[in-house]
Amino acid sequence: MHELSMCQSLVDAVLQEMGRVQPPPKKLVAARMAVGALHQVVPENMTFAYEILTKDTAAAGSRLDIRWIPVTAKCRACGWTGSVEIPFFLCGSCNSGDLELLTGKELFLENLEVEQ
Repeated sequence: MHELSMCQSLVDAVLQEMGRVQPPPKKLVAARMAVGALHQVVPENMTFAYEILTKDTAAAGSRLDIRWIPVTAKCRACGWTGSVEIPFFLCGSCNSGDLELLTGKELFLENLEVEQ
């Protein structure tokens, strides 16, 4: 369950960012993260890990919102740009495998929704 280690880093970042907000927020409502499809995160595992790891912290009771980012690529052979299917990674126009990945590798905390 690689979601647990990803989520631990996320919770660490959430708590660090909450400590920077002045005045300190009364409550964290939601943490929003971006996840590229290449990470193959199982949403239920991620939200379960988030609930466990935020228990007894300043983020307890908040929800985790996940924005999914598809895999997109640009073909070096013909210039086509578009979505590609995991695990095939073929150009949607000429079927070349010579692709430059544009999106799908992201994994970051986007923002926090707090109650002041």
